[in-house]
Amino acid sequence: MTWEWPIAIDLWAAGIGGGAYFAAFLMDRFTRGRHKLFMKMAMLIGVPLVLLGVLLLVADLGEQLRFWHLLVRLQPPSLVFRPGSPMSIGTYFISAYAIVGTVMLVLWGLQRLDLSEKALRSIGRANEVLSWIALVLAVFVISYTGVLLSATNQPLWARGFLLPALFVASAIWTGTALILLVARTGLDRKVDKLLGGVGEHTSEETMRTVGNASAILGVVLLVVLVAYVVWLASFSTAAAASAVGILISGPLNLLFWGGVVLVGLLIPLILEFASMRAKREAIVGSILASTSLVLLGGFVLRLVVVLGGQM
Repeated sequence: MTWEWPIAIDLWAAGIGGGAYFAAFLMDRFTRGRHKLFMKMAMLIGVPLVLLGVLLLVADLGEQLRFWHLLVRLQPPSLVFRPGSPMSIGTYFISAYAIVGTVMLVLWGLQRLDLSEKALRSIGRANEVLSWIALVLAVFVISYTGVLLSATNQPLWARGFLLPALFVASAIWTGTALILLVARTGLDRKVDKLLGGVGEHTSEETMRTVGNASAILGVVLLVVLVAYVVWLASFSTAAAASAVGILISGPLNLLFWGGVVLVGLLIPLILEFASMRAKREAIVGSILASTSLVLLGGFVLRLVVVLGGQM
């Protein structure tokens, strides 16, 4: 099987969907439940993104009607699950995450109805339990993409033990960028009203705090990317060093240096650090620009890794 841009979009969409919820959950917990709105935004946009990734994976298989073979195998007289396949495991977790997320969205939506206090408390308790289950599933979703590639025998993937860490760091940063972008464009009010709220809007103080956290996440991703490249080039096998050369000086060097490093990392970091001291008007523009570039860079990162591993 040859993996091209649809698989890169699959990995990118799944990473954003899981990373957005992971980041939103931590924001809410560290503030003692003051940012449920972030979790609502992460689920409302993240679940469709995750499902989009699954659809692209099915479309790329060629024989779409045989997709169920990823999940089970026929062993007469019954069907047997396939827990040994990394792609099957990933599909299980992505499907479970989408189901749990959909149930949470429905429960939040029910809060718009004229329900009794007892019913509202029951809904709240159910969503509290589901939020922890969704967190566990989100961790698997954002990490499986790197594990899936690492399970192959391609030098750029198999010899890169830092590849899962790279994809996890990218997923959390792009997920945080998505939350910031939604909040900055004013869609957070509509999301809150749709899911049982009163139309809450993210405060400027919160936006600044999350923006600062996003800058730290970008630095972490930059460090992991440098470590990944250095490891493959200097401490892994000759085949791995040759493979990473495709990224830094070969056919994909323009996408890597221009799309991943410059557009996807350095420019957003410059904008985010500059916004820490800027006035409100400048902060608005910086957030819109930096989050858009972060999302674009996250896709290009996965694209060069997917394409480069097959060259």
